[in-house]
Amino acid sequence: MKIVNARVLDLDADTSSGPVTIEVRDGVITSVGKTAGPAGPADLDAENAFVLPGLINAHEHLSLKGRLLDPDGEQYYDVYRAPAERQLMQCARSLLTSLGRGITTVRDAGAAWSVNLRIRDAVRDGMLPGPRIYTCGQVLSIPFEGEKVKVAGMTVDAAGVDGVTETVADLVKQGVDFIKLKGHRRDFADPNRNNYFSSEEIVTAGSEARRQGLKFALHAWHCHVVGPALDAGVVDSIEHGNPLHEQPELIDKMAASGVILVPNVVSWAPGPEARWSRYPHMAGIELERVWDTVTLAIAKGVTLAAGTDLHNDHLHTELQAYVRMGLPTTEALKTATINGAKLLGLDSELGSIESGKLADLAIFETDPRQDLSVLATPRTVVTRGVAHDAGQVRRLVGDGEP
Repeated sequence: MKIVNARVLDLDADTSSGPVTIEVRDGVITSVGKTAGPAGPADLDAENAFVLPGLINAHEHLSLKGRLLDPDGEQYYDVYRAPAERQLMQCARSLLTSLGRGITTVRDAGAAWSVNLRIRDAVRDGMLPGPRIYTCGQVLSIPFEGEKVKVAGMTVDAAGVDGVTETVADLVKQGVDFIKLKGHRRDFADPNRNNYFSSEEIVTAGSEARRQGLKFALHAWHCHVVGPALDAGVVDSIEHGNPLHEQPELIDKMAASGVILVPNVVSWAPGPEARWSRYPHMAGIELERVWDTVTLAIAKGVTLAAGTDLHNDHLHTELQAYVRMGLPTTEALKTATINGAKLLGLDSELGSIESGKLADLAIFETDPRQDLSVLATPRTVVTRGVAHDAGQVRRLVGDGEP
């Protein structure tokens, strides 16, 4: 397949080139060069539309996507209790929703019943169309008892160094793509009553992940769980990191060591002085202070990767938040392309448009650098070298305009 008359966005140079032809064979880009003639019957004519690498959602929960947007609606623990078959079907719908919005790779950050592993395999085996999926399966969590401590859903309990080691080994046997540990567990009856993994347990989880050749993601809403992982050099990403601005030296260490921040800002605090109304108290932290952390992280040069998480349905709104905090628009686009690829360790395969990389692409009528909201409505999405009419996919799942 050839994509002719394309205007390819080079995010490093902040330029667009075109018209060019992108040649694709067996799902791989084989060349990018000037368009020499009209489109053939098997070619796709971009008609001078703008082409970006396929978008990467760096923190998603496919089994929950779109289910938690109503502050008075379902709670995520309610969704976890649904039968595995129901959650698997939700994952399938989430795949199509994501594809229609130009997302060609999803990093799934946890699900109950390991349905994220099942749906990943279905896509890899060609049973379902949709984005590539890389997932942690279930998330390591510290055992805890209390009046309103919830039974594990997407998490799996791991106690002590031996328990953490055994749980990581079990997840590896299940075929996960990375390891994720949640630094705390809370009692919903008391926002200040939490239990935490020890420094030794956190470092063990990261060390075991690295020993198995996997990335280690640390879900961190408290500064004291971040330091040990950074000092030991075993962490690849910090998920959330809401209060890190309180200890700027941690942000400095992240910048120096290349640890990626996946803050999921809009999911938990749509504005710098606003949090989701269903969470007046959350584990004793101020959710909206993530805006302070990300603003400081941008100033200090920390690499960001964009994710929607539980309560945000559109990836472009996360990028818009980064721009509000001082990140140039082109750099914001990188958080959903090459930075996401780096987070997955796949930047030699994904995240930019060049010969030898996988043919995951999104085609837009207008330049996303001028209006990030157009990211939600691509004209065409190419995944694994197959072109999909994105508008038709959106209509199929009833996905209206953002």
